[in-house]
Amino acid sequence: MSWSQWFPLAVLCLLGAMSPGPSLAVVARHTVVAGTRAGVVCAVSHGCGIFCWALLMVSGLGAILLTQPAWFDTIRYLGAAFLFYLGCRAVLSGPMDVSLTEVDAHTAGRRAGWEGFLLALSNPKVAVFFAALFSQFIRPEATLAEQLVIASTAGAIDTLWYVVVASTLSNKSILARVRARAALLNRCFGAILIALSLAVLVSH
Repeated sequence: MSWSQWFPLAVLCLLGAMSPGPSLAVVARHTVVAGTRAGVVCAVSHGCGIFCWALLMVSGLGAILLTQPAWFDTIRYLGAAFLFYLGCRAVLSGPMDVSLTEVDAHTAGRRAGWEGFLLALSNPKVAVFFAALFSQFIRPEATLAEQLVIASTAGAIDTLWYVVVASTLSNKSILARVRARAALLNRCFGAILIALSLAVLVSH
């Protein structure tokens, strides 16, 4: 794949990653609650989930999924349920404990990793986005190497964007101000996720 072909793909992947949504809310919440490490772990695992979706779509297997309404709706309902669960947990959680022990930090990082990965996999809009995007860049004779470059580009750009988000929120002055309103922000994050879960349910 030439530079002139790769660069527009990379720009569109970046714009897709930057669009506000549940991923931003989840990465931000893990960063605020458990610090930089949890936020970065969430970002990296989310990028891995995006890579899986991208590889599925670029290989042509994802087209089968999109032609099966029952399969697609199953993913949509599971994704909505997962967002609703995350939202309720955030709304009902207690005050943020910023003095995490090493064990607590490890547990928080592991939870952030699983949530980031599952959030990416359970979002059917990712499949639709890549189906539309890759139709402009995939040639019928594309080699496996080209397909891997395209999928890796999508996963890497998504990871880098959310790492930037986590790193920015981890700035001491920003984090101090954010944590001063911890309870309110927890409820706001939760409300956003619940609203997004309901939006997924009613959208087609």
